[in-house]
Amino acid sequence: MRARRGLADAAADLARRDQLSPDTESLARLREADDLLESTILPHEHAEEALLYPVLAKPLGSGKATATMSRMHAEIGRLARRVHAHRLRADRFGHITSDQQLDVIATLYGLYAMLRLHFSQEEQSYFALASPDASPGVRDKSGQDR
Repeated sequence: MRARRGLADAAADLARRDQLSPDTESLARLREADDLLESTILPHEHAEEALLYPVLAKPLGSGKATATMSRMHAEIGRLARRVHAHRLRADRFGHITSDQQLDVIATLYGLYAMLRLHFSQEEQSYFALASPDASPGVRDKSGQDR
């Protein structure tokens, strides 16, 4: 979970630069984001699709109950492919080119927003199924944890 949040924060940090400079630091950060996507985020998302969601279908009453999260995985994958394409192009030129700067920023902001939303939804929806008594932050009217 920490690595996934780290990627979301790294994507936001790189995207927050109003202008990505044609320096090696911007390219190195883009490479780091791409590497983390390829080594951690995408394998995790694929494992959820293959292993977790089929198991959740029964307690949720239908495989359709995970359709929203599956769609989000598809969008994360699309944005990850875009990041990778930008990395390959920047690697060819030795820097992030001026004509790709705005799309790199937009892609990273989009990825940041998708990952933050996705992680929050996972924590609120699916991880709560693991233990009904372990729902963090759920309190009754008296303020006691339920």
